[in-house]
Amino acid sequence: MITAAVWIVIIIGGIVWFTHDERKFDERESQRDYDKLISIGYTPEEAAWQINHAVEG
Repeated sequence: MITAAVWIVIIIGGIVWFTHDERKFDERESQRDYDKLISIGYTPEEAAWQINHAVEG
């Protein structure tokens, strides 16, 4: 019973850690995209709109 509880905690902890790490990556990637759009002449509003409405593909 204790072994099962330990595995459940490890699995849930791994999922939480992965989700947190993925969100940090997305934030860094969005910031890079925003800075790039600003540097090529987009206004801050246009750059934010482009990022928020981007389609991954």
